[in-house]
Amino acid sequence: MEEKQQFSKEQLEAIRHEKGPMLVLAGPGSGKTTVITHRVKYMLEHGRVNGSQILVITFTKAAAGEMKSRFEKIMGYSSGVTFGTFHSVFFMILRHAYGYNGSNIILESEKYQIIRSIIEKHNMEYNGQDDFAKNVIAEIGLVKSELTPIGQYHSMNMKPEDFRIAYREYEEVLRANNKIDFDDMLVFTYELLRDRPDIRRMWQQRFRYILIDEFQDINRIQYQTVKLLLGKEHNIFAVGDDDQSVYGFRGADTRIMLGFPDDFPDTRMVCLSINYRCSSAIVESAGRIIKNNKKRYQKEIRSAFEKSQCERVHVIEVEGMRQETDGIIQKIREMNQQGIPYSDIAILYRTNSEPSGLAMKLMQNNIPFRMKDNMPDLFSHFVVVNILDYIKAALGNRERALFLRIINRPNRYISRECLETDPVDLERMQEFYKDNHRIVQNLVTLETDFRRIAELKPYAAVNYIRKAVGYDEYLKEYASYRGIDPQEYMDIADEFLEMARGADSFIEWFNLLNEYRIKLKEQGKTAEHAKDAVVLATMHGAKGLEFDQVFIMNAVEGMTPHKKSVTDAELEEERRMFYVAVTRARYGLYIYVPKVVYGKTGQISRFVTEMVIDYDMLQVGNKIIHKRYGKGVITFVDDKKICVYFEKDQITKTLSIEYTIKNNLVTVSEDD
Repeated sequence: MEEKQQFSKEQLEAIRHEKGPMLVLAGPGSGKTTVITHRVKYMLEHGRVNGSQILVITFTKAAAGEMKSRFEKIMGYSSGVTFGTFHSVFFMILRHAYGYNGSNIILESEKYQIIRSIIEKHNMEYNGQDDFAKNVIAEIGLVKSELTPIGQYHSMNMKPEDFRIAYREYEEVLRANNKIDFDDMLVFTYELLRDRPDIRRMWQQRFRYILIDEFQDINRIQYQTVKLLLGKEHNIFAVGDDDQSVYGFRGADTRIMLGFPDDFPDTRMVCLSINYRCSSAIVESAGRIIKNNKKRYQKEIRSAFEKSQCERVHVIEVEGMRQETDGIIQKIREMNQQGIPYSDIAILYRTNSEPSGLAMKLMQNNIPFRMKDNMPDLFSHFVVVNILDYIKAALGNRERALFLRIINRPNRYISRECLETDPVDLERMQEFYKDNHRIVQNLVTLETDFRRIAELKPYAAVNYIRKAVGYDEYLKEYASYRGIDPQEYMDIADEFLEMARGADSFIEWFNLLNEYRIKLKEQGKTAEHAKDAVVLATMHGAKGLEFDQVFIMNAVEGMTPHKKSVTDAELEEERRMFYVAVTRARYGLYIYVPKVVYGKTGQISRFVTEMVIDYDMLQVGNKIIHKRYGKGVITFVDDKKICVYFEKDQITKTLSIEYTIKNNLVTVSEDD
């Protein structure tokens, strides 16, 4: 009787599932952790299952700890159930088979050093070595998790042949030192269970029941290994939400979850359809967004809140990014004055390079904040270093190291030999090339550029370096050399340009930048301990979190969906990411749409349009009421417009869907 009162019908169905495969579709705020822990409790109390036979797998150590803690709280004791991550479970299997211990696991710092050494050894000239090494390591992990033959993989960060060299030599170093990385844990466990039936049977007998949390995030090798662990009964209990699959860049593949019933034909499915977190306005808005994805399980999610308790979703158009930042800060101040703690507020964005200006403004306004993701140090990126070097040189700095960084960006065909003095002497450089008119002219042009830059304000100076000096063209050429999209570098340059807006002098700007770096470093040290602070997070980083009030920045095309996402699969993942961001909010959701982003005209994100437009209402034959024209009947609908015949004037009008719905100009007529 207690269970009937405590759980929904769908939750009870999942909890009381006994044997065989089950797929639980658990939307945002649907109580999936509660279902998993109570299912384990039910098996122990009613299924005559020994705790040691149950394996619960999560994706993070924190999630495993939280799951175990909540289970022990409802049970009152530890029952021998294994809670762990994929890596911890697989390493346990490897430790048993091969005698591995912690000393065999390579440290992250060691991985970086190996990759950097390989880059230097083969004279692979790539700027931003630290970030570059991290990206290469991430790609190596992707190759392993996808079980992709190295010869068939095309690197996103470097020339294909360079990547193959880096991959193979990295693997050689690991094997020579009897080391494994976290990706090896997956690969080696898969190969062990695949090739050793005796070991496979042993672990199948040990873990007769496997429960997996956040199943939508599973990658190919994790899934294949789990299938090897399953016994004949296929006692797998997979809980997740295909609409929240946002880790494609790490190898997560929604096709695994969508294909689950095909892999296990006797699968029982249940959908947890009640959202206990979000207001009805947010749930309905999120539903209108996500139903535009084609490759998903169809589901109807409803809020546990009464509509009378809920405020509407706010879509706020502003002139530019400065107005966006000012508007967010003003609203946060108002919320805090009304008694809402800073810790109940989050600001979300698509990429971790976006909040630099926002963070600066929060500091200036003494609003405490902590960052869920590590914001990249903009000032250590080679693009920013180069631009600042140009400005410093224009203001009189003649350090040799500085000139070496910028002298051939763009290429002026100047050798290191002519930069033999420290400080650099420009007249001596011209004398060195006196017989080469072309290079002398390049040096004269450089001096002219320096004088011009020194006369400008910071914003104009950065723009001059990019456009007139030709630094943007250099970035495009360099990106082509690496075989990657130049937009990554343009985004960094755009972000830095925006930080220069409004500064009247270089002294003022440099002081502001220096203060920002110091405060950001201090904030990084204290943020984790700050109990009452606004949370800044990427849409990726916000997954699994919830807040009373949520702000979403830069809801424009090119930002969300990101400009790099062009295929149907990529756009669907971007939509899922926006869906995740929207469903982090319990009560208040504020979506900002700047008309100008990084100096370019912005177009409202298609996801926002989808959110405010209820296409189900706009069907041919439906009766509507227009605030101006009165009662009418829809006669035609496409993606952008509707045609409505209005009875009063006996005329058909063509209306913009976006404008009409966003401004609440029509409602559904309840007339028969």
